[in-house]
Amino acid sequence: MNATNQQLIEAAKAEFLRAKGRLVSGLAATPDDKINWSPSETARTPLDQVSHCGMSISGMQGWLDGQPFPFKDMVELGDFCRKAEKEITTREQALGLLETNSDGYIAWLDGLTDEKLAGTLKTGMGDFPMTMAITFMADHLRSHASQLEYIQTIYGDREMRMG
Repeated sequence: MNATNQQLIEAAKAEFLRAKGRLVSGLAATPDDKINWSPSETARTPLDQVSHCGMSISGMQGWLDGQPFPFKDMVELGDFCRKAEKEITTREQALGLLETNSDGYIAWLDGLTDEKLAGTLKTGMGDFPMTMAITFMADHLRSHASQLEYIQTIYGDREMRMG
């Protein structure tokens, strides 16, 4: 692996681990009586946010690895995710899934070749250089960490946590 590609991988790993840290910190700071609370029926709870991220890592990793998108559209994916998230009922389950799939993603990044990084991720939403696509995972986790943090502000927790 050339030095530039190794730097790209290390940067993607660092961003991913920071985003994961925000989720873990956010869930740890969520009181037991708020872990399954959301401001509306359509919003994810703090536990759902972390469960969703844990599940999504393996799906997104498959997508990055060239597996076809297994749903007809994003609505079908969303419905599937919402149902699967409800199967996870404890902090320990959510954090365990997040940890297991995070370890798998880091191992996947470590196994990338120069040829794979030089490739393009082709999606129904556009084509992306793989060097950019490997950062999508961190973006996804950050977006859900932000949602978890917003829920915390709604019930009065205004402390800033950065992971």
